[in-house]
Amino acid sequence: MDEVKNGATFVNVDMVRNPRDGSPMLYIEDNGGGMTPERMRECMSLGFSTKSKSGNTIGQYGNGFKTSTMRLGADVIVFSRSPADVGRRATQSIGLLSFTFLRSTGHDDIVVPMVDYELKDGMICPLIRSTANDWVHNLQTIQQWSPYCTEHDLFTQFFGMTEKGTKVIIYNLWEDEHGRVELDFESDSHDIQVRNEDLDERKIAMAQRYTHSRHYLTYQHSLRSYASILYYRYPPGFRIILRGQDVRHHDLAEDLMYTQELSYKPQGFESSRDVKMVARVVMGFVKDAKEHVDVQGFSVYHKNRLIKPFWRVWNTAGSDGRGIVGVLEANFVEPAHDKQSFERTAVLSRLELRLLQMQKLYWANNCHLVGYVNKKLNRRNSRQAAAEADLNACGFQVEGNPFDKLDPLIEGARLNIPGFPVNMPVHMPRLDISSPPIDMGFHLVYRNRSTSKRGPPGLDLSYEIDRSGSGTPEVSTPKNFMWQGSGPDARESPEVGKSKEDLANGFDTLQMVMRGAADPVTLNGMLTSMNGQGQPFDNEITRELEENKHLRDRLRKLEQADEKSLHFEIDRNRKLEALGSSLIWNNKKQLTDVA
Repeated sequence: MDEVKNGATFVNVDMVRNPRDGSPMLYIEDNGGGMTPERMRECMSLGFSTKSKSGNTIGQYGNGFKTSTMRLGADVIVFSRSPADVGRRATQSIGLLSFTFLRSTGHDDIVVPMVDYELKDGMICPLIRSTANDWVHNLQTIQQWSPYCTEHDLFTQFFGMTEKGTKVIIYNLWEDEHGRVELDFESDSHDIQVRNEDLDERKIAMAQRYTHSRHYLTYQHSLRSYASILYYRYPPGFRIILRGQDVRHHDLAEDLMYTQELSYKPQGFESSRDVKMVARVVMGFVKDAKEHVDVQGFSVYHKNRLIKPFWRVWNTAGSDGRGIVGVLEANFVEPAHDKQSFERTAVLSRLELRLLQMQKLYWANNCHLVGYVNKKLNRRNSRQAAAEADLNACGFQVEGNPFDKLDPLIEGARLNIPGFPVNMPVHMPRLDISSPPIDMGFHLVYRNRSTSKRGPPGLDLSYEIDRSGSGTPEVSTPKNFMWQGSGPDARESPEVGKSKEDLANGFDTLQMVMRGAADPVTLNGMLTSMNGQGQPFDNEITRELEENKHLRDRLRKLEQADEKSLHFEIDRNRKLEALGSSLIWNNKKQLTDVA
């Protein structure tokens, strides 16, 4: 992918046969910029690596070349063609890095034979860098220890290449203890897999059943699965061809549901002020999470390349965190030399801690959505049930809000305070001011009457729902919430409008003030007209008054009992203080007698 900026449009990975013995060889080719003779030597020299600092590449020319090729096989031969440039002709080079050759010849130092050619007057001619004898000796060594025993056979490897590009062939692939090649080319004719006796067959079966978790279950042994998620974004027109079939790019975020998008900006290092140094984290439950598949982790990309797939930051023995998958690109952390992990730095530790916090918070708020027990929700429900029991014991009626079903983590129940809202007949909808308001073009005001008359016993609630201008209606919190005594109530409410009608029993009036209306309309009058009756809801109000009176009597009894208990405690404390003083005086007297 780093060669895209040099014009690469494809990378082809396949298995070919060794013409000498018919053994399998791993074949990799791209049509990128190719390598000049100098770059070729740098790439194949041990200890050399060019790590790019550009914003979209992770390195070129030797970055992981020796580590990866030597892990797969004992020997590798490289063919590269570079186009003409200012001051030089077009070239093509052949290099051999063979541990079989080094062991067999007893070399103490690493020797990498290479030969170069240049295009001169339409002819391909040897490019001599030292002496002609050295060039010939290198060519003979390559012919002896490579799969191609003649110069013509070596040249045929360039026939299918354009004027630029590179071809890598790894042969003498490593074998397992049973003498079989570690790479499995037989199980799937369009894939290259890792041959492993310990491969969990259950995972393979699960991958076929749970398609949205397939990449998590197969990326460790299937090259096609791994290559499909290897890059965060595919450049337009770029192809990865694996054994004759294109690899379809897969975005891991497409496998998620209940997704959330968060951002993380690292702090405390030299590039932390860069506005581009922000990781966009997309996380959610994998779509198979309701089946309780053990899938979780964050796939972390660096400069578009997957470095740490399904990084498990939350290690727990239970089911906590199961099913949560995240995807992010973190360009502010430094990958390790093998590009399979990150360097352990303070920046990486802070990122790991932040991802852990994100996963724990997401789990606490959403685990019930996929069938797990939500401990946080259970604790809230327990507290809510206890609160409802206490309120019921005091004579309140506790009502559930239908909006609670949309978000089960909303704390608290909705109370039907005696006196408000006004109880409707059965065939009328109940007015619940605790529900989210609907934009009806007016605001409701519940306020006290400005009068010197005694107010009714019970609860006094000043509550206002106001709608001013465009936007979301706002609900103000209760301004007064207290027990009324028997004395006069001289409090004033905001002067929104004058009451047109007072209830006979002295209750406060709920008004509906229409925007642009000259006079407010009482809610009682509106409900009367809606109900088609000519009288207010006297029966309902009378029942409310009786309930309030009963509640006030119970409160008076409780207050009297508390007062008696208080007097008892005061007397008891006085007796204890007197007894303590007496004991102290006796002790002092005994000490005086002893002295």
